[in-house]
Amino acid sequence: MLWTLFVLILTVLLVLYKYLTRNFKYWQKKGVHFVKPTFLVGNIGSLLTFKKSIGTFLGDLYLNTDADIIGIWIFNTPHLVLKNVDIIKSVLVKDFNHFAFHGVCNDEKADPVFSRMLFASEPTYWKAMRVHLTPLFSSGKLKNMIPLINTVGDDMERYLLSKCELHSGKMRATLELNEVCAKFTTDVITSCAFGMNAKSFEHEDAEFRKVGRKMFDFTIGNALRGISYFFIPCLPRILKFTFFQPDVNEFCREAFWYVVNEREKSGLTRNDLIDTLIKMKNGESLNEFKFGDTVVAQAMQFFAAGFETTSSTITFALYELAINPQLQTEVRKEINQVFLENPAITYESLMETPLLDKVIKETLRKYPALPFLNRECIKDYKIPNTDVIIEKGTPIQIPMFGIHYDPNYFPNPHIFDPERFSEENSKEIPQCAYIPFGDGPHNCIGARLGLIMTKVGLLYVLRRFEVKANQNTPVPLNFDPKSFVLQVKGGISIDLLLD
Repeated sequence: MLWTLFVLILTVLLVLYKYLTRNFKYWQKKGVHFVKPTFLVGNIGSLLTFKKSIGTFLGDLYLNTDADIIGIWIFNTPHLVLKNVDIIKSVLVKDFNHFAFHGVCNDEKADPVFSRMLFASEPTYWKAMRVHLTPLFSSGKLKNMIPLINTVGDDMERYLLSKCELHSGKMRATLELNEVCAKFTTDVITSCAFGMNAKSFEHEDAEFRKVGRKMFDFTIGNALRGISYFFIPCLPRILKFTFFQPDVNEFCREAFWYVVNEREKSGLTRNDLIDTLIKMKNGESLNEFKFGDTVVAQAMQFFAAGFETTSSTITFALYELAINPQLQTEVRKEINQVFLENPAITYESLMETPLLDKVIKETLRKYPALPFLNRECIKDYKIPNTDVIIEKGTPIQIPMFGIHYDPNYFPNPHIFDPERFSEENSKEIPQCAYIPFGDGPHNCIGARLGLIMTKVGLLYVLRRFEVKANQNTPVPLNFDPKSFVLQVKGGISIDLLLD
């Protein structure tokens, strides 16, 4: 009896082992260079133990492997990591139709909001929605948003001045950079997307700021949600859990519908996202979209994607200027010249800061907010100039952190050098070697707005304050391995000195 039970258990374990490793010969059979997988976890043991973030894991893989394409496994699923920029260009741009999906879970029953966001949507829905949202980011609409952003900039300036105290004959404040920048971008996004004043600079526990923290601060729940939606999409489908915490979804729903109802009652128009979505809701622009969470999803994506990525870019730019004081002096000289000629920040004046432009571009190279891109092959694809066929359903990973630190494209990549993006030097950077907003038809729809927000935020800080490293400023930075987006472990302490 015991012998029979032992044989039965052993048989079950062997069958289970075979099942869980059934794909482990996949890349070998295709003749693709691969990293040997480990039982159960594939190649992501360091992610599951929070020793590395997904961006760092893929970046290290890129920088330590010579092959143009690299096969890995996330659990039992084969993924293909791309290193060659010509192949990346084919995937993102030339043959985009083969990869027109991010491959994340988009099950409407699990999460009716996330599944309808532009980022998570399937190709047919994405194409229709993108067409109707693109006009929101036209030059004319962006110009109209400048006064709204300036209003928040004034609030930030008053907040920073209120924090200053006299030390050694100088008015100064010691602040955690990311929190200040997140307050700024939260208020900008809520103003532009929801038509509301989030009042993050007035109240430390402002509701939208608390929601922003819930979206991106580390918790075991957030980590499991992120890993599942990106890498185990069957799990949310089975267990029916949402991408963000349920109360985050509910808060955004209530805020959105409150603004929509008030806007429709008053008849007020601001030519903003809310007006665009109201037209969609009322069937004026496209009657095939479902009423309800479809329009909520676009406002929520606008908020989630906008405030975190832009705040981190402003944070890292100020950090680099603090530890490169000579560069900061040159940038502030350029900024002061612009304000001398025109005290008000306008769309046109933003075009008159070429050095600041280069600083922002270099910041996005060193610190891409989302340090990897993901796609899914939606129909079989033969990689140009190879015999490798990427099969339908194969997830694709593009290690932005690796590409941006490749010395073949960016010599001495750990050095902060804005001159990489001078007019002359920019011509030497191959397409898809610099992709902070992605590339091709699926690139970030709000990239131009994000750049404007970043520049205005930097202008408001640097025109009045010198940023300076203090004894608690981390050098070098230690990125948080628990975060999907690029965040610094423990934050960045910095001093602001009032001129």
